Amino acid sequence: MCNNRYFKFLLFFVSAFSFAQDNVSVNDFNFESTTNPAFSLLGETPTQINTPDNLKALGLYLSNGFSNTNIAVEVNPYWLIDFEVDRSYQNYRGLNTNDNGKTYIDPFIGLKTNSSFSVGYIDKQFSGFEAEKKTLAIGYRTTILQFYNTKRLDKIQEAIQQIDNGVQRPLNKLFEEFLAGENINFPGSGSCNALETDLELKAKYESLAQDFLDRILDEQVPDDPDALAIRGVNILSGMDRLKITKGDIVSSYFEDRCENIKNFVTNPKTVKPVFRLDGAIGYSVLFKENEVNTATANRFGAWLTADVAVQLNSQSYLHFYGIGKYVDDGFNIDNAGLYSNQYFWDYGGKVELELKKLKFSYEYLMRSIDSEQFRSVGNITYQVNNNISVTGGFGKDFPSDNNLVTILGINWGLDLGEDSFF
Repeated sequence: MCNNRYFKFLLFFVSAFSFAQDNVSVNDFNFESTTNPAFSLLGETPTQINTPDNLKALGLYLSNGFSNTNIAVEVNPYWLIDFEVDRSYQNYRGLNTNDNGKTYIDPFIGLKTNSSFSVGYIDKQFSGFEAEKKTLAIGYRTTILQFYNTKRLDKIQEAIQQIDNGVQRPLNKLFEEFLAGENINFPGSGSCNALETDLELKAKYESLAQDFLDRILDEQVPDDPDALAIRGVNILSGMDRLKITKGDIVSSYFEDRCENIKNFVTNPKTVKPVFRLDGAIGYSVLFKENEVNTATANRFGAWLTADVAVQLNSQSYLHFYGIGKYVDDGFNIDNAGLYSNQYFWDYGGKVELELKKLKFSYEYLMRSIDSEQFRSVGNITYQVNNNISVTGGFGKDFPSDNNLVTILGINWGLDLGEDSFF
């Protein structure tokens, strides 16, 4: 309930901000999407430097003010398509063993786990046009290559080993053994955040916990003792067995297990590759008469981004990015209303300080067609929780005239609801 109230406040704040900007030159940067190539191609992202994350949830990118139909959706197919019958944490992170028995990470694993497709639809007034035009964009991005040093590889293996070791508290270990004997799947990452809100899930495990307690507390048959029940009695010998409840069992078990899962799920964000190379492509169509069945103008872009990540501490990095981007731009119109294509390169870099929940960055890009064309923008991103992040920024965009960039947006992730992903 608190999260809902907080989210509504953010929506109101963004709306208020957008209407308050009427008296200044505000750029059309309405979306907080640092990984969405569909809108990067249209200039609708706070940053042009794409750094793809693994998207377990659907990512929705919503417009400032919420007065139109502007929206983008980005999804990672890895979580929707079973590439393997039994997924494992080792496979997900690309861990392999070479002929010498040494563990390494597949440098190309991101092509499978860090790829996403994006679709966006906006009404936007482009340079040279008198009115807004309806525009549809699609995009794809992926991590082409990534390398880890020995220290970061060890951190990943530690997180996986923690998962393999399982729960640590004796009673939780016994409860997990009971679940296995009942052929019940252990709760996965999707269950950890849902226990308090999903009444059906909670009732399921509390019913199992009651069966577990009943089995421990039942009187034993001397000729056929229950080994699991005897071990349970020994574990509970130091407690008041009559006071422990099914709710206590479930709460303790999920806390223990989900701590392990959390350490792994956040591992890709806390243990970055030393070097990674990301790629993205985007294609968009502009409906000339604002009707879907009318003629269109087209824009295509393809770009590569290199990232060198210097680790400052366990959850902080300093990133140095470089980007090269090719664009075939058909969104150009002259005084006679005739459309034409323009080809150019964008190139430049970005410096980003990544802390636990905050990111501070500055990027500078040049455009090959004109020495006066450059983009100079600073950004701040705050991760409110696992599902919501807020971005703000300020600077100058590519057009040669005075073009102020003012950015405020929300990225809202929708959990797909699976109980387990592995």
